[in-house]
Amino acid sequence: MEVPVGGGKESTERSTRLSRQHIVRLSIAEQVAIYRTNEAMRPLCDSVWRRSHKRLDFRQLERELSGEPLSFFVNHMMDNYRSAYFIADRLQENLNVLERAGVRALINVHHCKLLLSSSESQRQNDDGDAQQVRVAAVLGGALMPQWPLHALPKILCNLRRLKVHCDVQVHFIQQFPQLEQLMLCGNVSQSALTGILERCKQLDHLFIKCPEPTFSLHGIINLSKLQDLSIPMSMFLDIHEKVLSLPELHYLELTKGGQNSEELTIECLGHMLQIRPNDIEIVRLNCSRFKGSDWMRELDLQRCGRLQGLVLNNCRFHERKICNMNMPYVANYLVLSGCPDLSDSQLVDMIKKCSHLSELYLIDCPLLNGQVLYEIYRIRHNLKLDYPLSIILDQCELIKTEYQKAADFYNCGPSVAVQVRVRVRVRVF
Repeated sequence: MEVPVGGGKESTERSTRLSRQHIVRLSIAEQVAIYRTNEAMRPLCDSVWRRSHKRLDFRQLERELSGEPLSFFVNHMMDNYRSAYFIADRLQENLNVLERAGVRALINVHHCKLLLSSSESQRQNDDGDAQQVRVAAVLGGALMPQWPLHALPKILCNLRRLKVHCDVQVHFIQQFPQLEQLMLCGNVSQSALTGILERCKQLDHLFIKCPEPTFSLHGIINLSKLQDLSIPMSMFLDIHEKVLSLPELHYLELTKGGQNSEELTIECLGHMLQIRPNDIEIVRLNCSRFKGSDWMRELDLQRCGRLQGLVLNNCRFHERKICNMNMPYVANYLVLSGCPDLSDSQLVDMIKKCSHLSELYLIDCPLLNGQVLYEIYRIRHNLKLDYPLSIILDQCELIKTEYQKAADFYNCGPSVAVQVRVRVRVRVF
């Protein structure tokens, strides 16, 4: 490849830009070849690599490079990596690549994921595979070799965030002294988890997404800095007093209700409302687990004296009057998503109940008519508040059409009572 030459600053900048455009269209193997044979192009290659290769991703890297060029590239970029994605069931192969590249530690990597290859994921999903049973027996209950995991704490010496998709039977996670965030998506042995709870004192984020959790979290009281926690409801019931006594707990997500999910949900929320009602600021519920419309009355969310946000997903109201459902007062924002039978009158009653909302999300509520927008406007206008209610719409076509017809009306005057924003997609979870 020839390096363009010319006079003047503009000419040099243009030549550099053209060279960069050419470089980025090449494969990594071709870029490495140019770097090693053309000294003048090395600064440009370095610049491109620093921007585009902040993650060491073994899913992709070994498809693009192999042999000595792979070792060269990994060694050259090791201080630039900020995150690393390993293939857990091929971890020893990944570690061999690092060893051949002369990489003893990835000192700037703060984020790591241990992923499974697609073939391994398929084997884990096939419960009837006899071969899987034989492999599990040989490996002492794990579906992959566990011993390579012991090498990771030394390589990732400054790790802060770890997401694990594989099974964990050995004590290696507890060897990350600076670990702050941990997500466990595979099955974990009680011994390994106990080590985490005893040693990982810096954890402020713990998400347990195991498919079939059978362990205990009684040692969670040791995690005094824990702020965000996600655990199955059945596990929460066993340790709810310890969880709710965590001094820094800010976010609690309860998952996987099982066959009796309605009863579990009501029981779990009942414990929270009994112990810390005034600390609950946001409630997010997947209401598909509730069979009728009495659940809100049973929960008595009105006990939440400082509720800032309420998110109801997949909720059915069964033609009930909102005043008979013990709807709580919500101070800041209300999200109604996937509510197929929500009527205009029910929504208006919610706005009357939560009259000082600043944001209202309406997502996939097909029965709402465009006329409800005027009713909301009238309520807000009469309150004479000094801020508008922002309504964010998705898949509520009648309200969208009404607003487009009368946008000038809703936006006129010295103070705007209602603002409407239409989004192609709104993500609130």
